[in-house]
Amino acid sequence: MKKFFSLLLTLALVLSLAACGGGNGGSDAGTTAPPPADSGSSNETETPPPAEDVTITVAALASGYEEAYPGMWQEVCDAFTAATGIKVNLICDKNLEDVIGPSMQGGDFPDVIHLATGREKGLTEQFIKDRNIAELTDVLSMTIPGESAKVSDKIVGGFTDTSVTNPYGDGVTYLAPMFYSPCGLFYNAGLFEEKGWTVPTTWDEMWELAEKAQAEGSYLFTYPTTGYFDAFLYALMYSVGGADFFNKATTYAEGIWDTPEAQQCFDIIAKLASYTNPVTPAQANDQDFTQNQ
Repeated sequence: MKKFFSLLLTLALVLSLAACGGGNGGSDAGTTAPPPADSGSSNETETPPPAEDVTITVAALASGYEEAYPGMWQEVCDAFTAATGIKVNLICDKNLEDVIGPSMQGGDFPDVIHLATGREKGLTEQFIKDRNIAELTDVLSMTIPGESAKVSDKIVGGFTDTSVTNPYGDGVTYLAPMFYSPCGLFYNAGLFEEKGWTVPTTWDEMWELAEKAQAEGSYLFTYPTTGYFDAFLYALMYSVGGADFFNKATTYAEGIWDTPEAQQCFDIIAKLASYTNPVTPAQANDQDFTQNQ
């Protein structure tokens, strides 16, 4: 159970997208877009423009606390400009796909797009499918400005070793975790003390607690809305079958859902569902999720 809780973290992913024909920063601005094909016989190398003459476009999703996001991102961009001399054209919107979609259709891509997987419009997944993303492996070994630590030092072990961050199964990182958000199981410590209940450390103890709670007219479990429970499933798969099962499950490997590990996951979720507050599913939507919380 302790192992399970330590793994019960969700990833918000940062995706660096290389513009195949757009962005006005070019390779000098830090993208990995290939240079134009050589149209002549000259072997001369073009001199890159000074940093102060370069402008890159960063498109960032304003999610969660969307009112605060533009200011937060502007601070990051200002610090980047101060450190490099490179100017940043910032686009920040909660409907980011709609804002940048028309220009991308015309071949004008932002240099960097901050957008997670799993969104309804699937833009990030489309970029992955079309291999329109830049490799981020070297970013992990970069030293963080103002610190002696490397980027990889800030990431918990194992979070860049799965199909979530290495979508092509080649050991190369294309997506990176930006932050970790705890999606563990919370409990009311005051209620436990009042009832004399012990916090469970195994699933069997969880079911015993469920019976105690049910006998006293209470329910073991609820969740806010669907996305939160999705995070639970990812962590459960990893804790039951490790990285190998997790990778095969998230890439839909043939027969993976007929394995003992998959059955164990299904059994746990089914059991948990039987002890879930019956009003939870009806309220698990964008309008009523706070009632579950």
